[in-house]
Amino acid sequence: MELSQVKKYMNKPVYYDTGQMNFEGCSIKEFILTGCMLRKRRKDGHFYYKAELREDSRDSVIIVDLAKVLTEEDV
Repeated sequence: MELSQVKKYMNKPVYYDTGQMNFEGCSIKEFILTGCMLRKRRKDGHFYYKAELREDSRDSVIIVDLAKVLTEEDV
């Protein structure tokens, strides 16, 4: 996902490859995009973005690289 798409998909379904296969053999799960954070590495001062994703059926949240978040066009 690009930074320019965050506003459009805020509080809407997005997808993330968790790496854990379900019974159908798919590792891509649906999440709700609830936030986007700007981070800075201490080593080199490089900026990067993280996405906050919430499972629709639970109250759990995961923080992942924004670049690894998929939209419905990508799935």
